[in-house]
Amino acid sequence: MEKTISKYTLFEYLSGRANPLERQLVEEWIVRKENAETFHRWLLEYETQSPQFVPNQDIALENLLFRLNSTMEEEGEWRKEEGEEEGGAPSWFARRSNRFWMAAASVTLLVGCGWWFREPLQYKSYQTAYGQTTDVYLEDGSRVALNSNSKLKVPRLGFWGDVREVALEGEAEFSVSHTIDHKRFVVKTSEKFQVEVLGTTFSVFARPRGTKVALKSGSVRIDYSQDNRRREVMMEPGDLAFLDQEGAVQLERKQDVKTFAPWTEQRYVFNGTPVKEILAMIEENFGQKVSLSDSNIAQRSITGNFKTKNAEELLKTISEVLDLRVEQNGASILLTNN
Repeated sequence: MEKTISKYTLFEYLSGRANPLERQLVEEWIVRKENAETFHRWLLEYETQSPQFVPNQDIALENLLFRLNSTMEEEGEWRKEEGEEEGGAPSWFARRSNRFWMAAASVTLLVGCGWWFREPLQYKSYQTAYGQTTDVYLEDGSRVALNSNSKLKVPRLGFWGDVREVALEGEAEFSVSHTIDHKRFVVKTSEKFQVEVLGTTFSVFARPRGTKVALKSGSVRIDYSQDNRRREVMMEPGDLAFLDQEGAVQLERKQDVKTFAPWTEQRYVFNGTPVKEILAMIEENFGQKVSLSDSNIAQRSITGNFKTKNAEELLKTISEVLDLRVEQNGASILLTNN
């Protein structure tokens, strides 16, 4: 009967806690070709769950060679006792040993590369281009609407442990599913700022010009650092939170939730929004930089709800509302007074 092992047994073997029988079972299981894919998948999972372990590859290789030599000597003696002839065609054991050495080399290479490129192995990234939005569905049933020029990182092997953690650069709306074990969901935008939820719908804006969180439903807690002290703020539906210039979180209560993340419907909602802020948003979302012929234009503001698919349509709307002219010369765009 073919011998199989469990993932737990392999983890015990890799951590050095396996007993002699378990070590023998693992080493016999590794060399079988049909187990290669499962072995590499489990090995990657083990390395992901043990990031604090930094192996001494010289000692590890020395121990592996010792085990291999011991195993080969024992099996070689056993084969001789069974009357196996030396010379001639390669024996079953010789072929088996070659496969074992190939597997061992693969393990060494994978582990070595894994520690040099640990983040790409641990996380999968979803990234949108300028003017592109997409929906990302996570393994727990949560949905993330990712705005243009944004990046979301999620664990490649799925959520494990007590926290479902993702990292965001840019802007996204999260619809988080509740889990039966009440596992927390955390969105990190930096080492000093994160949003923690159980089950809710909220949007996060994390760009160079600022950080904002808007809560549509449920409840979230913002954890952040200010003056090397940990602080937290609880949010309720309709709250808009943003970081001020001093690094503190400020709350605006009872906001219109319809204005939160309108880009998911290709809409832009302005409420006394200055032109300079709109132009910054155009550069962030569409990668197009717009200049002004008169600095006074930057302070003019717009109120309205506009549906648009690209920067050209949005600029046309702004120019018509404020009686401006759009001048384009190649990649350069200039807004001037009529």
